[in-house]
This record gives sequence, structure tokens and C-alpha cells, in this order.
Amino acid sequence: MNRIKELRVAAKMSQAELGKKLGCVSQTVSKLELETRQLDPATIGALCDLFGCTSDYLLGRSGFRDPVVTNEDAQLLRTYHALPLEIRRAVDGLMAPYRQADTEKTGS
Repeated sequence: MNRIKELRVAAKMSQAELGKKLGCVSQTVSKLELETRQLDPATIGALCDLFGCTSDYLLGRSGFRDPVVTNEDAQLLRTYHALPLEIRRAVDGLMAPYRQADTEKTGS
């Protein structure tokens, strides 16, 4: 299934509703879903913003819908790296059981 259609259906949105949000008609949405019309950069950006996904996911180049690093994640990493070494080690110690549990859960 086309990712645009997949995201639209998951959002319980009709082609007409998506078209209205994008400033186009439902026939344009249909052509985008059928891949008989090329996506332009502005539409890619609008769809990614609307559905909260990356352009790579939208275009089928990635299986990860969410950005690998969100703005919130990046801020958290900057804050962590700004901490003194002894505080980072303490945080790492607190996180160790959670990392282990996540590794066991995902098998990685």
C-alpha cells in the first residue's frame, strides 16, 4: 500500500479531507496515492508535518515512521553531554537496568 494512503487511512481521513488540508482536490490525493502524480517538495513537507513522519518513511525509503532523533531527543542529548562527567556516570548507572531490559525485549 502506498504510504500516503496508509497514513491517511490510519488517520481516519478521506481523500477529500486530506486534499483540503493540503490545499488540493481529492483527485490530486488519489493520483498521489496511485503514484500517477509526482510529489513536489512542498507537498512532501506538508504531508510529513501532517502525519508526523520523516520524508524517508513517506517515500518508502525507510521503515521508521518517526524521526530517528526528535528535537526533544536532541535537546536531551545536549543537556546530558553538558553535565559534568561524574553526573553523567550517575545517570548512566540509573539507566543501566532500563537499557538491559530494553535490550532483552528487542533482542539487540
